[in-house]
Amino acid sequence: QAQPQAQPQAQPVVSSEKLADGVYRITGGYVALAVEFKEYVVVLEGGQNEARGLAILGETKRLFPAKRIRYVVNTHPHFDHAGGLAPFAPEGITILTDDNNKFFLESALGQPRTLVGDVLAKSGKKPKVEGVIEKLVLKDETHSIELHHDMNLDHSDGMLIAYLPKEKILFTADFAVPAAGQAVSPSIATLVSNIERLQLEFDRHIPVHALNPDRTVTKSDLVALA
Repeated sequence: QAQPQAQPQAQPVVSSEKLADGVYRITGGYVALAVEFKEYVVVLEGGQNEARGLAILGETKRLFPAKRIRYVVNTHPHFDHAGGLAPFAPEGITILTDDNNKFFLESALGQPRTLVGDVLAKSGKKPKVEGVIEKLVLKDETHSIELHHDMNLDHSDGMLIAYLPKEKILFTADFAVPAAGQAVSPSIATLVSNIERLQLEFDRHIPVHALNPDRTVTKSDLVALA
């Protein structure tokens, strides 16, 4: 008797918010950013699963229909931050990740995928993964994104943080500001030490886990928490 085919997850509802010219925050799940360059678009964070990855792809294409997505940035390799990368690979989009994660993601996304038969499995394509050693800058006359390795972090030794100097935005994963009265994660102190080491000046911290998306968190707020 034939076994029923596994059905793909329904795509979640997404929305986007303009943060600056060519910079959009994509919501509806784990937060992602889409940043427009002159010749291409960069997505920061691919989402926690295939459905979310497809939704982020679709919203980015809606925002910038005339430009190809060249890169998707993976902040770190934990399953809920790497699970949405699979839909990007069949489109030839290069995955940028901390160099400590490069071989893991190449293997994880390059092996046969037989459980669900997702878009990557159906494409038969291999992922393109590039490792970031300490720092990588994507830049043209319109925008700049700095990707930095976050040192001495217990949570993951393969964590990238993203900094947009023109817009003075810091984008991070797993450094969420706690709600009032809740304990502050020690990871916040590690983040602040890296911010000071790298001399990053920003007015707004955009976390992947937006516990309070309407609150604007500044550098001073993070320093005070640490």
